[in-house]
Amino acid sequence: MDIICRERSCVYNKGFSCTSKQILIGDKINCTYYKKNDNLKNIPDTSRHIFGENPPKYHSHRESKKGCIHCSADCLFRNEQTCEANGITINCIKNMPLCATYFKK
Repeated sequence: MDIICRERSCVYNKGFSCTSKQILIGDKINCTYYKKNDNLKNIPDTSRHIFGENPPKYHSHRESKKGCIHCSADCLFRNEQTCEANGITINCIKNMPLCATYFKK
């Protein structure tokens, strides 16, 4: 399972890939496992320039293949508190890490 994370200040973010063994998406579609790393201030989000001259370097998603995503949101992909999407993307929206894969039921 691919877990792409664009919240660059999280301790689990390694090359836009989440390395956490578990993830919990809260009822407000927020990533509750987000842990801010104060040493990672002002890291640019180069994923926005995927087709530019210097495309972003993504880390392998191997760490997240065995990961488990629990979800409390009212989402189309949720089945009994478990996310059944092939992968999710966490995006920083209004300074919060939110699940961008969310589809309201």
